[in-house]
Amino acid sequence: MRHLLATGFALAITPLAFIALPATAQSLGMPDDFSLSSTTSSSDSGAQGARTLDKIVAVVGDDVVLDSELDQAVTRIKARAGSRASQMPSDILRSQVLDQLIMQRLQMQRARERNVEISDSEVDDGLRRIAQQNNMSMEQLTRAVAADGMSMGQLREQIRQELMISKLRRQEVMSKVTISDEDVDRYLENQSLRAAEDREYRVRHIVVPVPQGADAESVESTRRQLQSLREEIVAGDADFADVAAARSQGENAMQGGDMGWMDGAYLPSTFADVVPQLQPGETSEVFRDADGFHLVQVEDMRGGDSVMPDEKVMVEEVQASHILLKPNEIRDDERTRELARQIRERLEAGDDFAALAREYSDDNATANQGGELGWVQSQRLDPTTRRQLNALDAGEVSPIFQTSEGYEILRVADRRERDQTREAVRNRARRALGEQKSTEEGELWLRKLRDEAYVDVRMAGYRDTNGS
Repeated sequence: MRHLLATGFALAITPLAFIALPATAQSLGMPDDFSLSSTTSSSDSGAQGARTLDKIVAVVGDDVVLDSELDQAVTRIKARAGSRASQMPSDILRSQVLDQLIMQRLQMQRARERNVEISDSEVDDGLRRIAQQNNMSMEQLTRAVAADGMSMGQLREQIRQELMISKLRRQEVMSKVTISDEDVDRYLENQSLRAAEDREYRVRHIVVPVPQGADAESVESTRRQLQSLREEIVAGDADFADVAAARSQGENAMQGGDMGWMDGAYLPSTFADVVPQLQPGETSEVFRDADGFHLVQVEDMRGGDSVMPDEKVMVEEVQASHILLKPNEIRDDERTRELARQIRERLEAGDDFAALAREYSDDNATANQGGELGWVQSQRLDPTTRRQLNALDAGEVSPIFQTSEGYEILRVADRRERDQTREAVRNRARRALGEQKSTEEGELWLRKLRDEAYVDVRMAGYRDTNGS
């Protein structure tokens, strides 16, 4: 089993157009030909010479990317992409991988500026998730990592960095995404999106960026290049995946542009009006957005399990009350349990549940209402409480049971089924909009991060991914 991180810990990096900045290496006190070197001595002559160990291929803020690091990353990408990687020119492949390393550096620098920290226990959880996703024990995972040419220490550091980037993006991007009821209304009114909700699409993608500030002639030249490629694909003279591997500058280029299966409701806004109009095997016309010119091909489609407005979603609700007793400085755990036992006996003797809740319950939110919880969906409660509720018929009182807060007694007044179709449809629409907005805001955030940074690329043969 190779490349474990592809199963859920892939770096959150979107390749962006490289923008040359006016700063120079000298401003950081580094000569243009700076390289890491070691000094060796000759036993014959006593003279010393410098043996170059590594070269800097990019300066990123106060950090650097080394040639050996780029080589290792390219090797991993080639192994992961298989034959696709061999179809991409070496300079383009190395340039795209270098761009990804640069974006990783920039995000890590921002995370440290924001004091984002990941605990050892969070890294341990990440390791366990990788093992579970690959149906492995931790011992098997350790052996597989070693066979992949990594140490567990390196894997832990990679997981820590990816978790830091994920937490940073939640703080700086996801927390700013809001979806209003009006947004949901507009989404549901859009019939083309509604029609696409019950499908999933296997999509391949080619993108050729347009440089910022490009003149009309350069823009038209880029469009014609992609149009010519489309004509070759449609005529059967070229394979879409091969063209994507060789010419696309998107993050999925090395996988032949394969974006995997995408829920129709989660399509990026750039594709939302294009993909649903295509049949399997069909290639879109060339279209443009703020990033550049695009081609997409629907490789396959399949039906989904989406909740549609004409389907009913029924949920069971329980009308319940409770009495909660919490141990405190005056009443220890044993005395609290004894009080709960006495209250339960009084209930069996016919005392009023609401009156006892008002007198004894330590839940300040419900005690004054006689312990009323209202209508609740049992599946949203903790497992212990849910088991107790599910065992009761209307009018029954539960035995005493212990929770994380203390000792609890439940009473079920009634049960009902409620049609929650409308809420289910709106919740799904809200999630889809949240995914779209998060993706769009994340791309803008990455672009701004890149534009504001000092980056000096020194890799020989670097290909500017602006497409200029």
